[in-house]
Amino acid sequence: MKQEKERRQVKEYLDRGMSITDVAKMLNMHRHTVKALSQRDKNHVQKRKKKQSKLDPFKPYLHKRLEEDKVFNCVKLLEEIQMKGYEGGITILKEFVKPYRASFRQTHTRRYETDPGEQMQVDWKDAGEFFIDGESFRLQILVATLSYSRLSYACFALRQDREHLFHCLANAFEYFGGVTEKILFDNMRTIINGRTGLEVEWNEKFLDFVDYYSFKPRVHKPYRPQTKGKVERFIGYMSDWLETDSVKSLEELNRNLMRWVEDKANQRVHSTTERKPVELWHKESLQLVDKPRYEVTYLHYRKIGRDSVFHYQSRKLLLDSRYASQEVMVKETLDGVITVYHHGEAILTYSRNDHILPLAEQIRKKQRKKAGTPHAASEVEVAVRPLSVYDQIVQEVES
Repeated sequence: MKQEKERRQVKEYLDRGMSITDVAKMLNMHRHTVKALSQRDKNHVQKRKKKQSKLDPFKPYLHKRLEEDKVFNCVKLLEEIQMKGYEGGITILKEFVKPYRASFRQTHTRRYETDPGEQMQVDWKDAGEFFIDGESFRLQILVATLSYSRLSYACFALRQDREHLFHCLANAFEYFGGVTEKILFDNMRTIINGRTGLEVEWNEKFLDFVDYYSFKPRVHKPYRPQTKGKVERFIGYMSDWLETDSVKSLEELNRNLMRWVEDKANQRVHSTTERKPVELWHKESLQLVDKPRYEVTYLHYRKIGRDSVFHYQSRKLLLDSRYASQEVMVKETLDGVITVYHHGEAILTYSRNDHILPLAEQIRKKQRKKAGTPHAASEVEVAVRPLSVYDQIVQEVES
């Protein structure tokens, strides 16, 4: 109130034509104060400088978890930021999360609940860099979630290609103990060739996999990833899982991941169902798989050179001459076992990690084998005869 009274006095004197210096002397103020009051609007209230909150340094991380991962569980978020050094309480965190949760509920599509055994949702996640046997790899994770029970399976892979998708899905079927009636996918280029409106053109190799396991594939509408929100939420939940130590193999890394999925993720009380996924899983009505596992291999065709040399993945192998200029089929498993077939017969099997001799050495080795191994002079037996025998032979020839 005092500042408002002073402001009016200053404005009144200045409107009369007095200078700022004269007004300052009359009101016993500094001229800078007079100038500031003259520029201040009516009922202006000076704002106090906002005190920094303990939560401020962690808001960029929280913003990412809330906006991108859709994680609104304050207890979980508190654990995460405490590991990063947060020393405040949960009340201020709840106030920060509240508008994000309200906005999500207003815009999010109404949840579609499914019957037991009806649907499974599948999606990829870029897992980032991991160290395997001291070497850095950028890995992917395929996540599969049963829509009714929320039981989940996760699998590391080197690539998001069709072969790794089939491999991880087959693993998921074995882990769940069967296949759901429908499986909901993202719009993956590895399973669809294109779409026109609601019409989807499926990839032929994918349809072969679908027919083998007898399920109905579905993909969500473009730009509507919330349709498969159950698997999306699990991916958000698992975002804080990191394997920091170097492992010896991809198999070991997958064992570590599934240990976390089984011991923590599938044992937690789900916020929607209010039950543990492993408990509801017993009610799932899955189609049992009573056939061998689907064969997953990279399939290629190659033509052997006229010199009988087989070229594959920058490696050269010398084959038998009867295969020269012939076409062969090459099957490579995901773990690097390569088999070459000619008219259905396996003619060569080796591993990606096998040591292959240079082509020149292979040729020399084949030539030595064809010519036979020469014997040393000391190894050749020589008959020993007296000289009289040779004299007799000469006489017989002369006569």
